[in-house]
Amino acid sequence: MSVQQQEALCNPFWSKGFADPFVLKVRGRYYAYATEGEAHPAEHSRVFPILTSSDMVSWREVGKAMAHLGSPHFFYWAPEVTEHNGQFYMYYAVHTEEFAGGIRVAVADRPEGPFIDSGHELTKDLVPWAIDPHVFKDDDGQWYLYMTIEYVDAASGLVGSGNAVARLRDPFTLQEPLTRVTRPTQPWQLFEQRRASKGGLDWYTVEGPAVLRQRGRYYQMYSGGCYYRDNYAISYAVSDTPMGPDGLHDTSWQDWSGRQGDPRLVHGDASLIGPGHNSVVLAPNNADYYIAYHATQSGMKVRQPCLDRLFFHGDELWTPAPIHTPQAAPAMPRLRDLFDAPELQPAWRQLSGHWTISADEEAVAQSDERAQPAELRQQVQLGSDWLLEINLKHLGGSGGYGVLLRGDDSDSPLQILLTADRQLVCIDTASGASQSWPLPEDILLECWHQLLLSLSSSVLDIRFDGRPAIETILSRPVHSFALTTDACSAAFSGISLTDHFRDEFLNPDHAPVLLGWSGVLADWQVRDDALHQTSAANGTHVIYKGSRYTQFECGATMKLEQGSGENGEGTIGLALQAEEGEPIIIWLQQEATGATLRLKGVREESAQTLPNVDLHGWHTLRLEVRPDRAHVFLDGPEIAEFPISEGARRIGLATSHAAASFIGVWQTNQSS
Repeated sequence: MSVQQQEALCNPFWSKGFADPFVLKVRGRYYAYATEGEAHPAEHSRVFPILTSSDMVSWREVGKAMAHLGSPHFFYWAPEVTEHNGQFYMYYAVHTEEFAGGIRVAVADRPEGPFIDSGHELTKDLVPWAIDPHVFKDDDGQWYLYMTIEYVDAASGLVGSGNAVARLRDPFTLQEPLTRVTRPTQPWQLFEQRRASKGGLDWYTVEGPAVLRQRGRYYQMYSGGCYYRDNYAISYAVSDTPMGPDGLHDTSWQDWSGRQGDPRLVHGDASLIGPGHNSVVLAPNNADYYIAYHATQSGMKVRQPCLDRLFFHGDELWTPAPIHTPQAAPAMPRLRDLFDAPELQPAWRQLSGHWTISADEEAVAQSDERAQPAELRQQVQLGSDWLLEINLKHLGGSGGYGVLLRGDDSDSPLQILLTADRQLVCIDTASGASQSWPLPEDILLECWHQLLLSLSSSVLDIRFDGRPAIETILSRPVHSFALTTDACSAAFSGISLTDHFRDEFLNPDHAPVLLGWSGVLADWQVRDDALHQTSAANGTHVIYKGSRYTQFECGATMKLEQGSGENGEGTIGLALQAEEGEPIIIWLQQEATGATLRLKGVREESAQTLPNVDLHGWHTLRLEVRPDRAHVFLDGPEIAEFPISEGARRIGLATSHAAASFIGVWQTNQSS
């Protein structure tokens, strides 16, 4: 039940060729899919290699996903898989001529296949050539298919391949119009000068879209350049909408302006050459993002898969990729049960009903439809802020099933249930208050679905299959959870619990105290999508949040609004507070000539000049706290480390002689 953390992740994470890696997380397990290595597969062969892992460190081969379609098909490229109603849809590109081919979809009942081609070529009536499919599901349930097509109108930009998008009516049908996302516009995106196969034109490439949403904005990561040369690299574009209104002339997506004059987010080095064509996946703890991409090692020809962290720094992305030295393994949750043992683990307590392990499903099932209710309680306690993933499906009967949250054994629980009348309900049995969210019309309850519960102090957010469903304010603390059924049978799988919060301050009704912040809060306000400390008067303002941990990561994006110094000087930062003693504060101080990092409350207080840092713009301060040391990162790179005494600490936000703003404040426990 408790999770053993792997020691290290090493790139590449697979020794063989595995180009264009797409990684899918399904009920706690990972499946990686890649471009077919054989350009012209033999008749009756299979295509698209698959790997699987439970920790993103140790991988094994599963086989190949689907049967070769036979002549005239070749060049099977860039498969991506999405799950819906117990079906797995693999979108992939395949050619019938060198520059003729399209995107098709194959279907399977399991992520490892076998996949069967559906007979649908989605792009044949839109464009003669399309590759690199990517399905993005927005919060409103709309599916979008991003892809790479050719842009040959030189008057609108460089000639070459670029990315486009169309809505999906259903998994097999695209809805016009096809709309521009990102076409090549920058010199680094050169594929080949005077490309003979394109009539001697200088040909540029933008390809491999991967889309995610954060703080209400959309981020499309893409690769540019030539995939077999050292100029291949990753960048991204940003938009307020997943699909603009103006078809192939749309300009809703804007390229990232870059950092320090470099428009590339990830580029190669002497060890990992040509990193690109990435996908994005959550770590086992459901809090940390990773990019999976391929690169070529020096002296080799095959493209091998790599994994590195991805961070949100306010409205920007940052990653340390490519990393070719051993790094910390992806973080595990504090509790995880994949139900892959023959018996229930001791931390589960059967209070009512008939609960048994289903080995074939890797699930625990409650089979007594007469039990009203049945309850399987988890003995591991909940903290003050957490992420809880529960996968579940209906087996029989007419009642509801889901999860219970309790303050103590005698407490009336909070019920979060899927009901027979196709509602997701949240019921406070103590007060009788309830909220409901109608399930999408096409949802089949007899298939696996995911509930993701996120608690930030008293604000509980509930997502169903990734979609925001219910947000509620808890009237009392909760300390335990249980699986439950009421007059039905159901199965549960892939359960994980991580101590984590991320406060974005997008809801002005969520005052700091509601989110669990404590201290003198009179000058702290949530408005305009940020947390503001509004007083620039002399003095120090510190507020704290969360439980204390001995090993964790935390971070915040912050900026100085007004300083009380003669030249607008002021100080902002992060605090670490133990049970006793003075807090440690990592200060960023604006001075007339620049910024300075100052460490206070440590054994050896120090100062470090930060050239070219203006705290009146957004900056992201991140800490990695270990039992005896802390590491400080500013806007990505590490800038300092210092020893600390043993003990558990919670985090705080701090200002001194300054008004300031904060967004994206987070903490993730990594203690076992």
